Amino acid sequence: MLMYLNMEYIEVNKKEDVIIPFSHIGDPQWEVNTRLIIESLAYNWSKSSAVPCTKQEIEELEKRLETTLPLSLKQFYLVFGVAGIGEELIELKEIEYLEEIWAPDPQYGPNFTEEDLAVLPYLITFSNYLGNGNMFCFHKDTKEIYYFDHDTRPYITKFFLDFEDYLKCCLVLAQTDLFGDIDQKEVDHWTEDIVIDLIGKDIVNKWRY
Repeated sequence: MLMYLNMEYIEVNKKEDVIIPFSHIGDPQWEVNTRLIIESLAYNWSKSSAVPCTKQEIEELEKRLETTLPLSLKQFYLVFGVAGIGEELIELKEIEYLEEIWAPDPQYGPNFTEEDLAVLPYLITFSNYLGNGNMFCFHKDTKEIYYFDHDTRPYITKFFLDFEDYLKCCLVLAQTDLFGDIDQKEVDHWTEDIVIDLIGKDIVNKWRY
């Protein structure tokens, strides 16, 4: 790891340098490891650290959505705010039900399958996958994480049981950008291999390709 102004930052030069930040949010080291990755990413991209969300902001969001956030997502917001995790978390004021995106002009919305329509009314967006139109959502009732892929029917696929599983994978994959004296493609291969071990090749292929 590199040191700058008494701060540690990650530099990946071998596969063992890639950090799996936690098993579960709430583990003894989850905040330390997550902060190290997030601050390394912010330093790498010359961005400021996000400000933690307040309990009041979260309560106002839950009131507007008429449901509670996944507990792990709420914990993340309270500690790190809408931080950069390698993907683009949506600002609290912009979080909405997925189906509301096309409400003003439904004729331009996707041609959802029956399978999609069964879960669509329950899905709430929280992450924009690299700004390409694909999004991650949580289920209003079960809090499971679903992926909306605007290119492929069915458009909606359940990916994770909980936000913490999504976050863990994002933080591993994001370390691709923290390569040192080595080809970035090599680091990308390492991080992807680690995530495949965590969630399987089929989900990684659906997510990344």
